[in-house]
Amino acid sequence: MKSISTLAKFAVLFLFIAAAGCKKDDDSLPTDLTKFYRMKTFEVGVVPKERMVQVLFQVTDYDGKGVSSLKKEDFIVTENKGSIDSEADLRVGISSIPFELKTVLLLDITRSVEGMVPQIKAAARSLVEMKLPEQQIAIYTFDSETKLVQGFTKNKTELLAAIESLPETGLVNSTNLYGAVIDVADLWEDNYSIDGIVDGSLVIFTDGRHNASQTITLPDALDALGSRRAYVAALASPDLDESALKNLARVPDRYFKADDTAGLEQMFTSIQSEIQSLSNSIYFLYYQSPISDPTPFQNELVIKIKDNLNNASDGHLEEYFNSEGFGN
Repeated sequence: MKSISTLAKFAVLFLFIAAAGCKKDDDSLPTDLTKFYRMKTFEVGVVPKERMVQVLFQVTDYDGKGVSSLKKEDFIVTENKGSIDSEADLRVGISSIPFELKTVLLLDITRSVEGMVPQIKAAARSLVEMKLPEQQIAIYTFDSETKLVQGFTKNKTELLAAIESLPETGLVNSTNLYGAVIDVADLWEDNYSIDGIVDGSLVIFTDGRHNASQTITLPDALDALGSRRAYVAALASPDLDESALKNLARVPDRYFKADDTAGLEQMFTSIQSEIQSLSNSIYFLYYQSPISDPTPFQNELVIKIKDNLNNASDGHLEEYFNSEGFGN
């Protein structure tokens, strides 16, 4: 009995330590996540003749969603540990960079959604109605085959007409989901540089699972997507393969599920809001460096966000640029 009592004491002690450790982890989280920012650099460039330093980067929140509300005064910029003053003409804006925002709508129009196509059309229309002026949208449908309905266009009228043209009857009982993803995956190439930005997304709607071919697999579809961003809008059904669809989305917040057709429209508008926020979270910061010595030299550049509660390495940007030719 004594040995059992001793083991019991050790067990209680272990549970106490584990609980204390968990509490410590919880306490380490910021209390105000609205002031938690993550930063990622795309490119650092210079224009030596003008002594111009340029940085293209993105800001996201704790959950990885885009932060688009920051202004010039929200950033702290230091060069070689010295702050950039008003004479440097610090600016933040992206209007001077060619920007393409591309979205591909890939809609499951198989027999399982027959009778629900009007609601699917309404949901797709809601996304188009919210589109940004510079946003190009292409529309494809799939059953056993992938069909182009509308190529990339900014024209809202053309997009709405294309959605209205979707068939509502005579639908095919075969879902080539992975094949359709492969067919549209290379319609754009993401590019984030000072010379030009292409920011693309694939929006997949389905209520079922891939069943058209056993030779095309989920890994094939993921390989085709590569690093491209995909959102999944799923409609609950007995055939829904949630595990595979979540894998296609990769990020939990990019998987959306509606329990019935009443939730379709909200699901599509939520996805469009996510696309917009990420697009608008790309910042172009530039200023005139005080360096006037043309000798080649690696300079340290640090960019922070005021009152950022993220103390990890992605809570600020630490980059380097060569000032060769500055002042010439």
